[in-house]
Amino acid sequence: MTRAPADALENGENGRRSALTAFDVLEAHRMQGMEVKMAKGKIVLFFPSYRSKEASPPLAPIAVAAPLLKAGYEVVIIDSTVEKHYVNAVLDQLEGALCLGISIITGPMIEEAVCLARAVKAQRPLLPIVLGGWHPSILPEQTLRDPSVDAVVVKQGEMTFLEMAQRFESGDGLEDVSGILWKDANGRISWNEPRIYPKVAQLPSRIPGYQLIDYERYFRLTGLRWVMYATSHGCPYNCSYCSNASVYGRNLDRLPVEQVVDEVSFIVRNYGIRLVGIIDDIFFAFMDRCLQLAEGFLRSGLKFEWYIQDRVDSWARLTREQAKLYRQSGLVRIHFGAESGSDEVLRSIEKRASIEKTVQALDRCRESGIRASFGFIFGLPEEKEEDLQATLDLIDLIYSKNPAADCYTNIFTPYPGSPLWPVSVKKGFQPPDSLEEWADFYPRITRLPWLDETKHRRLQAIRQYLRFGYHQVNVGEKPYPFRHRMILKALKPVSRYRVRSKRFSFPFEIYGYWGLQRLKAGLSVPERF
Repeated sequence: MTRAPADALENGENGRRSALTAFDVLEAHRMQGMEVKMAKGKIVLFFPSYRSKEASPPLAPIAVAAPLLKAGYEVVIIDSTVEKHYVNAVLDQLEGALCLGISIITGPMIEEAVCLARAVKAQRPLLPIVLGGWHPSILPEQTLRDPSVDAVVVKQGEMTFLEMAQRFESGDGLEDVSGILWKDANGRISWNEPRIYPKVAQLPSRIPGYQLIDYERYFRLTGLRWVMYATSHGCPYNCSYCSNASVYGRNLDRLPVEQVVDEVSFIVRNYGIRLVGIIDDIFFAFMDRCLQLAEGFLRSGLKFEWYIQDRVDSWARLTREQAKLYRQSGLVRIHFGAESGSDEVLRSIEKRASIEKTVQALDRCRESGIRASFGFIFGLPEEKEEDLQATLDLIDLIYSKNPAADCYTNIFTPYPGSPLWPVSVKKGFQPPDSLEEWADFYPRITRLPWLDETKHRRLQAIRQYLRFGYHQVNVGEKPYPFRHRMILKALKPVSRYRVRSKRFSFPFEIYGYWGLQRLKAGLSVPERF
């Protein structure tokens, strides 16, 4: 006897599993009016951690799983953020598997991806391992040169990976699968024809992928029932630090409003979701569409909150009445890419925004009761000392004008595929030579040619004082213990003094904090020198 997937959330003896049974898949497809096919082989999808405490169901494998489930395959998603023993968890699922798929972006995720791939090859050398995601799409041939990788999916992977699974099942070769690179038995690399990608509205619904998730595991880890969701792909802008255009071009491909409202409503209603993170690269590009989405969320009658990420100039164009409508629909937070407190630096990265627009966006959020979060990048190639000081002044102003706002900082990392990548290489940046070496490509440790060790350590000290002196509200993280909060409260006045006076020499408060970390259980800090 079949049962609806939603029932498993409450009635399953051990809660929701990471893999639906064939019966669950068939029932899920019937619920959504999809064509039903008999169950086929198993596909294992792995999503590595980015060394972050923010944990939510991984959107990439959810999207890739959807057409596989519709075609009748059994799919298992293993996320190392909630699966501590991820290697054993994957190895335990390989019996009867057709292949292993891994999705990664540049940086720390690669460490776990390589570790797992080698462990799988040691146990099952003939099992195909396929890598996809942002990093393999930008550097496909170097990725494929890793001895544990058999094929690479370039750009959108939903339909490409489905075709590969069908070839693995039938025993046919990959010669006619467009949009991939692959190795033959002798290790020779073949480039197949580029894929003509469908519009996102033509892709299968991602809802079956969401039905694979054990939401209770994420709730236990974060204390929050939340998911991420994308209503579009791409961005029409070309900010020089961003590699988006190298994957999607300067296009913005959107889902229909009705589909977004229906799918978000389904997820919220069936899985008790309290927060939806809409992670479009740019949300307010089409104002009428965005207002229709907000109105659709209101009409649903569901009580949930949502956040977006966007540009300060887009939000600043809204009227007060429009901003308040968004708040009524559940919008509680906007993550803005402010990048710098210097208009000159903004021009150098083709941001097409201004400090005036940043302040206007801040004020509009304050008036409507929406939290404004601003991201800043230190160490951009054209940033001078006076630009850095202007950024610190702007951060201090943001907290002064709107106590509910918060700011985040990072040190510039030149990502391949971005307009600043060749500039950085010309300035002396040495790119990694192998997939494995890219695992250490991370703002915390990556050194830029124009920032010597002293300057790099100073920027890290500044970032640490900003974390001490100015609150940050991280999504999906449990609050610090009481003792930790008291220590941060004690450090706040001196940290704000250092930021306002621009005095960062001899950062003894930071070293003292680290000393307490070693002595006291429960103390932690996201990043350090």
